[in-house]
Amino acid sequence: MHFYSEDAASFCISSTGQAAANGDATLTTQLSWGRCRVENFDLSPFVLPPQQERSRIALARIVAGAAEVLVRNGGGSFSMDDVAKAAGVPVGSIYRRFKGKNAIIQAIALDTFTRIEDMVRDRMHGHNFASAGEVVAELAAGFAAFSEKNQPLIRLMVSHSTASDPALLDVVMAGRRRLVAYYGGALSGFLHHVPEPRRDIVVGISYEIVSSAVIGKIRGDVPVSLDLPWPDLAQEVARAAASYLREAA
Repeated sequence: MHFYSEDAASFCISSTGQAAANGDATLTTQLSWGRCRVENFDLSPFVLPPQQERSRIALARIVAGAAEVLVRNGGGSFSMDDVAKAAGVPVGSIYRRFKGKNAIIQAIALDTFTRIEDMVRDRMHGHNFASAGEVVAELAAGFAAFSEKNQPLIRLMVSHSTASDPALLDVVMAGRRRLVAYYGGALSGFLHHVPEPRRDIVVGISYEIVSSAVIGKIRGDVPVSLDLPWPDLAQEVARAAASYLREAA
């Protein structure tokens, strides 16, 4: 089900989809975005920006409905009719905000990445870290908590091929550079013995140790992490990255 606030500046999506496959146990997926800023979509390069408040409310409904459909059906199997039905708006209203299905996926993927970026920035800037290990543990804990809460959408984001989507690739790569910069800034005081040219490499590789493990669990292609609870995964990858940082320093 989904809930819409008449205040288009913030809306809440709480979407639960259930599906059974081959007689197996029912799969229940919980998607919760909490209070999301429609401004993220107003400024998105993949959205035709609304000019009126009622258009912004319609945009909020479209995004909520599209997210529900995408989580339930996947990126390769949904239609504008599906989105319109879930959002409770005419199909024509969707085309006034999005050029097509791919633009919807792009906009939702970008919003998800933007919220990851906000989370990392806040965590890296919001603490007085005593060691490099604390920095990487905070990064891992943040990624794990966000991924556990938003796993269906992040799975959609990482499964969408940016290689064939240059516009989204450019935006995501720029955002990734900012993520590494936030993390590197928090680490900088603990890597002063590492020569400057190598420092960026050390920061980048330790970041990849964490992010790759998280993405692998989301995709389901790393067997060792499939049954590992998210907090436990965060602790394990933080230890691995911290060990690498100690050796590098």
